[in-house]
Amino acid sequence: MEQTVIWKRLDDTGMEYCTHILGERTEIHGKVIRSLPEEASFVDYRVVCNQDGNTEQVIIQYIQQNKVQTMRLQKDANHRWLREGIHLPELDGLVDIDIGATPSTNLLPIRRLRLNIGESQQMTAAWVRFPEFDVLPLQQIYTRMGEFEYEYRSLSGYKARLRTDAEGIIRDYEGEWAEVINSGH
Repeated sequence: MEQTVIWKRLDDTGMEYCTHILGERTEIHGKVIRSLPEEASFVDYRVVCNQDGNTEQVIIQYIQQNKVQTMRLQKDANHRWLREGIHLPELDGLVDIDIGATPSTNLLPIRRLRLNIGESQQMTAAWVRFPEFDVLPLQQIYTRMGEFEYEYRSLSGYKARLRTDAEGIIRDYEGEWAEVINSGH
């Protein structure tokens, strides 16, 4: 199944066009455009997961006004994270990617964890930060609040409610993103 979503930032600084491919393997492809007073940027990314929903490969291109950067992350056969072929031991054993420029990657733990209403799960994701364009471990907690509602918290203190559809695709990200249109139902 393939679903495309267009999100708009609630502060009117950007939009995203994102396609989710949900089947034997999960893939997410997105394009995020931001326009802030101090900087305009574009993020083009692709996430590929295995049949268990574990992130296997991530390719991100980050374009700023006069700068183009690319990040290639993958996990090897020993579940070690590599960036451009260089081992990142601080990420070893982490299952999910969290690309900070998009709400799309919240789908990954939501689908994989399969929480019952009222249940919470703490996990650590490989978090790609912007504008730093680095990747760090980030402890997170997901709590299922209702059939299509989750609370996301990072141990840094950030918190938001996420509204999803039946597949776990984010439709509304409290205070940050809202769906404009979707297709492929």
